[in-house]
Amino acid sequence: MQIYKFTNTDAEINKEINYNTIKDKYKSHFAFGLDNLKAQGIYRLMGWAYDFRQELKHYVYKQYGTWQEVYAPNKTLLRKSTYGRIDKILEIK
Repeated sequence: MQIYKFTNTDAEINKEINYNTIKDKYKSHFAFGLDNLKAQGIYRLMGWAYDFRQELKHYVYKQYGTWQEVYAPNKTLLRKSTYGRIDKILEIK
């Protein structure tokens, strides 16, 4: 995990955010920051960006006739965090 500062804030860096915290975000449809985490693999919190692309897997899934490209820990958590029926999931290596 890499951490970047993206604003001019005085907020302290939160080193408590780890891979298990990110896995908990995928268990809900409405977790804060889940959309950026799935789309880019980056979690943003209080002026800091936590890059989890090295730990997350890269997937493409088909839903309602369109393909979406996302990052997720595994297929099960991807299905839990996505609303609706997923037709097919493929991992990008």
